Amino acid sequence: MPQNTIVRQATTALAVTPSDGTSIVGASANSPAALFVGTGGNLNVITLGGSTVLLKNIANGTFLPIQVTHVKSESTTATDIVALF
Repeated sequence: MPQNTIVRQATTALAVTPSDGTSIVGASANSPAALFVGTGGNLNVITLGGSTVLLKNIANGTFLPIQVTHVKSESTTATDIVALF
C-alpha cells in the first residue's frame, strides 16, 4: 500500500476529464496528487491504493487531499476538475 510520507505543494497541474478507462497521467506514489473541484457534485474515483470511492456532494471550489489514479465518468457529476502534482 503506498504511503504518503512527504508533504509538498503542487508544482504542476492538469485538467481532468472523467473516464472509466483512462488513468491520470502523473499519478504515482512518487508524485502525490490532490484534486480541485471547480463545480461541485459527486466524484467517483479510484485511489492510488486501488479502492473505488464515490464522494458525494463535493462543494464548489473544494481541494481534496486524496491521491487518485482515475476519476471515473460513471456517477461523476462534478466538473472543472484539476489534478495537482
